[in-house]
Amino acid sequence: MALRYAILGYLSTAPGSGYDLAQQLQGGLGWFWSASHSQIYPELKRLEDAGLAESEPTTVGEKLEKRIYSITDDGRRVLTDWAGGAPVYRPNRDPERLQFIFSDLAPLESIRQHLEVHREHFTKRRDQLLETHGRIVRHEHERVERRYEGRDPLQQELTLLLRDLAYRGDVARAELEIRWAEDALEHLGALERKASAKRRRAA
Repeated sequence: MALRYAILGYLSTAPGSGYDLAQQLQGGLGWFWSASHSQIYPELKRLEDAGLAESEPTTVGEKLEKRIYSITDDGRRVLTDWAGGAPVYRPNRDPERLQFIFSDLAPLESIRQHLEVHREHFTKRRDQLLETHGRIVRHEHERVERRYEGRDPLQQELTLLLRDLAYRGDVARAELEIRWAEDALEHLGALERKASAKRRRAA
């Protein structure tokens, strides 16, 4: 269900094609909601059928035709109602933590690799978030700059503030996961040293 609001939110800045939207959901918005092409195009059709979006064909090059989608007034109202509602949280599903809990069946080295990969994943995520956040606050992010157009200074300030807070929040989440992995590696190291000492005594 949240995909429809990601799409409406994207279109509330400016019209775009399904391809444009897919690219955005691999970039900026993708930090908060990702989707495949096979999910995006059917949802665009559903939004059109519901009167929340509309489209018109346009020709690219000599023959290639694509559709450009725009949000309707009804779509903007639905988006506004949703965005102003209570926070929506997904059910607790964390495959990494579930995998980690049951990794007591695996060798200690496999657990160490798990933690190192986890730390690297969130280090990359943090660095990429910081890069995007930097472009936003320096007014170098084209899509966000387009959202400013025609808005009064206070609305522009709110637009920047909300994105600043969202990205800084996700940076903090990434840093928390990095610290967790480093702490877990320290505890695992202590257990490895204990196991090594036990083997020496047995020898």
